[in-house]
Amino acid sequence: MISLSQILEEVKNPPKALILAGAPGAGKGFILKGIDLSKYKVYNLDNEFINLLNQSNISLDLKNLDKEKRSEAAKLMAQAYNKLKNEQIPKAIENKESFILDGTASSENQTLLLKKELEEKGYKVYMLYVYADLELALKQNQDRFEKSGGKDRSLQPSIVMRTWNKVTSNYPKYREMFGSNLITVSNTGDKPSLKDLDIISSKYIKPFSHSDAVQKTDPEKLKQFYDEVKELLSSDKIQDIINSSVSREEAQKQIKSIL
Repeated sequence: MISLSQILEEVKNPPKALILAGAPGAGKGFILKGIDLSKYKVYNLDNEFINLLNQSNISLDLKNLDKEKRSEAAKLMAQAYNKLKNEQIPKAIENKESFILDGTASSENQTLLLKKELEEKGYKVYMLYVYADLELALKQNQDRFEKSGGKDRSLQPSIVMRTWNKVTSNYPKYREMFGSNLITVSNTGDKPSLKDLDIISSKYIKPFSHSDAVQKTDPEKLKQFYDEVKELLSSDKIQDIINSSVSREEAQKQIKSIL
């Protein structure tokens, strides 16, 4: 039975959840680097996924796996996701534990459902949204395995691009959903990024296309997807995100005040 003092404490100091949003390679970890997170549990799908890959002796250089290993890795990703969604997060909510969810927030519906559940349980919910240009996200993903000395994973570039498309398209909805509880940072690199999808694809996507891969996406739907990305790259939506952004230092200041 919950005591009166516990209820009063929760009203005075409600549990908090910080949801991270951004494509793989956007630099979410860099924004948090240097902030004391010792009082917060950080739930990171990647960490569980990497542990499972290591246990199964599968290389973290996912972009260069053969067909059999890619299939095994996909099953392990599903296993890691199910553990996070059905075990770790529900347990944290049940215990009124303040936490950080380090993911991509590529699913608008899943993010909305989680936010609603957390708020119903008395949580204050925030989002840190980190934007990176598509080319930068692809490059950082491509370099991640080598730069980490094989300790961090590099995803299949096509997955990075699909996630980038979703989470970038979701920004207006997240701004409406989180309001003043949204912190936005743009990581656009030191030099202008490529905007031509054909050049981006030939440089970062096609070199890692697998001849043994089964074509699961209908060619017409694939063309439609590429057209969506091209439209997004040339739209005002990206500039809108950049205009709404604060510096890394300001973002860290706001995060510290939240935590």
